[in-house]
Amino acid sequence: MKVIFQLAESKRTQIIVSVVLAALSSILLIVPYALIYYIVQYYLQEGEGAVAEPVVGIVGWALFAILLHYVLRVSAFVFSHIAAFDLLYHIRSRLAGHLGKLPMGYWNRKNSGAVRKVIQEDVEAIENFIAHHVPDFVSGLVLPAVTLVFLYVVEWRLALAATVPLPLGLGLVYVSMGGFGLVGKRSEIMERYHTALEEMHSRTVEYVQGMPVIKVFNLTVDSFNRLRDSVALYGMLVTRWSKIMTPFWAGFTSIVLGGGVFIFPVAVFLLQQGEVDIPTIILFLLLGTGCLVGLVSFVTMASKVMMIAEGAKRIQDMLQEEPLAEPDTSARPSGYDIEVDDVSFRYSSGAAPVLRDIDFDVPEGKFVALVGPSGAGKTTLVHLLARMWDVSDGEIRIGGKSLAELGSRGVNDAVGMVFQDVQMLTATVRENICMGRQDVSQEALEKVARAAACHDFIEALPRGYDTVIGEGGEVHLSGGEKQRIALARVILKNPPIVLLDEATSYADAENESRMQQAFSSLMQGRTVIVIAHRLSTIMYADEIIVMDKGRIVQRGTHDQLVCDEHEVYFRMWNARRKAHDWRFQETEKEMRGV
Repeated sequence: MKVIFQLAESKRTQIIVSVVLAALSSILLIVPYALIYYIVQYYLQEGEGAVAEPVVGIVGWALFAILLHYVLRVSAFVFSHIAAFDLLYHIRSRLAGHLGKLPMGYWNRKNSGAVRKVIQEDVEAIENFIAHHVPDFVSGLVLPAVTLVFLYVVEWRLALAATVPLPLGLGLVYVSMGGFGLVGKRSEIMERYHTALEEMHSRTVEYVQGMPVIKVFNLTVDSFNRLRDSVALYGMLVTRWSKIMTPFWAGFTSIVLGGGVFIFPVAVFLLQQGEVDIPTIILFLLLGTGCLVGLVSFVTMASKVMMIAEGAKRIQDMLQEEPLAEPDTSARPSGYDIEVDDVSFRYSSGAAPVLRDIDFDVPEGKFVALVGPSGAGKTTLVHLLARMWDVSDGEIRIGGKSLAELGSRGVNDAVGMVFQDVQMLTATVRENICMGRQDVSQEALEKVARAAACHDFIEALPRGYDTVIGEGGEVHLSGGEKQRIALARVILKNPPIVLLDEATSYADAENESRMQQAFSSLMQGRTVIVIAHRLSTIMYADEIIVMDKGRIVQRGTHDQLVCDEHEVYFRMWNARRKAHDWRFQETEKEMRGV
């Protein structure tokens, strides 16, 4: 509960107003019963001498109390809903802003299903709790308390009998919420419940998005089994939670609804003694039993609070993830040369370094290529150059200023990137290229699209540049088409430093040639670092840096590196030549074997 209200701190005033209004409406609910009891007692005492005038006034007050109760209760829910909707917007805005500041390392260990669950379901659960359960929670506590006070004023002995179910019911509530040493067990189940729900979300997304690959490689059964297992685990945990809570719920409702069992014997005894009358007994059988029914909403909420609190904890954990350190004022680089000074990097403290002692300089306006076998650390190094992580040791500088001094905004202003795994927003092609820029004319947009070899296929889309693409769009693009749009983004941005990671990996021969021409134009006067397995594309680089197992093992031009037959680059070049010369061949022997 504490975690929930910590997140709701910004809407405390609205929530307090809702609580006060709900409490007042609950107090007013008892007024008509008290007035009716007074009327009955008045007629019994006055008999034939009773007059109607005071009764009419009392009935009027009773009707006014009912109307005011309704108005206050509606107002309580209006304030709670306003607070809840504002809070939903506030939390999601905080999460979105915070997630944008987190390093890429966070996304490496968090799957999209888990993040989506927190942003959507966990936040909505808090919104629902504030909007609906807070007023009900207040009513569930205030109404029984006020009713019992009224009953004690009328007849304390019957009121005492009506109070007997209260400690029994609250005791069950306390145990159900984790009392008497069970809190650890409850927390463990809730944590496993949320983890299983995240896993089920991830498996569902994986199964749906990967269906084409699953079908082609006949992996339907395996993929479905993983999805089914995640659903089965989630169902098992829900069933387990229900089995734990059901006895408490059944016991509580039996005690609350059976309150008359405690009142009736005492009432009969007092009636025989002539100390109470029939109207008083009826009043206690109605209110004494009914007042505790309000606690049902409290118990209903008890199990939900456990689930909501675990979700709120995950929201808080996400908000407490350490973002990249940002300077108060971004430094201005003196140029756009790059210095990588003895850099090492590990994804988390205690993990083995994936980059060791990386040291090189890239003069402004030069073209440097990174090559090496898979897993050599090339992509990680490029991500460090774009400050998607901070280095573990050493320093990276642009124009004499460290990336930490430049800050994320300064680095983003200086660097343009085209990565192998290109992400498209669910937005129009125009918006995906412009990325928030409002000053781009149609002519300028088409110019960069032609330069990136994507204008023709964009024009062929149903609505051209206004076609919605991305995961939720009307058209799904191929990998090569996505990369060309990403290239158009960079051309439009016109950055002084360009980082290319396997930028032509999806392109066919014709479009690769056009993209290479676009790259040549883009590279003019810029500092460029390219990762490439197609060594023919970087033969004329100013310097080629060869990496293997997280280290730099060779440096030089293509002509220099290809001469050393015992090193990595020569082996890669030789393998490339063999691959280039390879052809399908059908020998007579192979034909006989068909």
